[in-house]
Amino acid sequence: MKWLAKAGLQKVFSGLPRGQRLNYLFQRYVTHGLPRPAEFMVEYFGNAVQYLHAASLWGDLPQGPRRAYEFGAGQDLANALSLYALGVDRQVLVDLRPLAQWNLLAQTMEDLRARWTRLRALAGRELRPWPAQAPASMIQLERALGISYHAPADARATGLETGSFDLVSSNHVLEHIPADDLPAILAECRRLVSPRGVVCHLWNMQDHYAEFDRSISVYNFLTLDEVRWGLVNSSLHYQNRLRLPDYLGMFKDAGLRLVHRQVWWPSPEDLELLAHLPLAAKFAGRYTPRELGAHMALAVFKAD
Repeated sequence: MKWLAKAGLQKVFSGLPRGQRLNYLFQRYVTHGLPRPAEFMVEYFGNAVQYLHAASLWGDLPQGPRRAYEFGAGQDLANALSLYALGVDRQVLVDLRPLAQWNLLAQTMEDLRARWTRLRALAGRELRPWPAQAPASMIQLERALGISYHAPADARATGLETGSFDLVSSNHVLEHIPADDLPAILAECRRLVSPRGVVCHLWNMQDHYAEFDRSISVYNFLTLDEVRWGLVNSSLHYQNRLRLPDYLGMFKDAGLRLVHRQVWWPSPEDLELLAHLPLAAKFAGRYTPRELGAHMALAVFKAD
């Protein structure tokens, strides 16, 4: 299976001194997963619009958020670029490892500029244009866009000022964090958000290898026991396999009060597939079929 070959290679990369760089080159020139498709960047912009709408609707922010914090910003900083265009003045981004690639950021800016009319329609208003010259260093990024990028950085303990952000967010990141680390990261989100602000998370609970290998389903990883999953689950493409109730329980324990959620529930075909899958003992009988099969979720929180 193609997914096993990819997982095995990433497992090898994760053990090498420059494994992260090798994985980037592999994604860029072999699997062609980078740069990400322009339509995916438009989707990220739409997510940012939802985050600002959430801040307006559930936060006490009539002018919208002015300071934003994001963990797991990634290689092309798509969410941060979107928030800048939407009017956020200052942003702090953190990554566990230095992931930002300036060529990918420049490509994202170019792709989104070419779709500016669509972006304006998604936002329902005029947007702030990016500088003509794409930033090519952290200094330029901060000077031109008000974005401060920190990596390597620990999202469990950032050292940033308590209550200093109107918007605290992540985008397709939670599923890549080990379950043991998530409670501390979510507690830090609660500490960083201002009393008037909101915390927004969008996460994907599907097997990400299914995007690469169409021969497997989005639930394939639920069939592997802990030992077999541990053999293929590398730090470069880590997936925690947590299901919706697991996340909701962690949010609550972190002192985050849910004010809105949108869940992409399984279809009847998904439920039929799940009914016949040989689930690993970890998942069998622990969740309802609907909970087990939830694809994605978007949730908005206030500090409790």
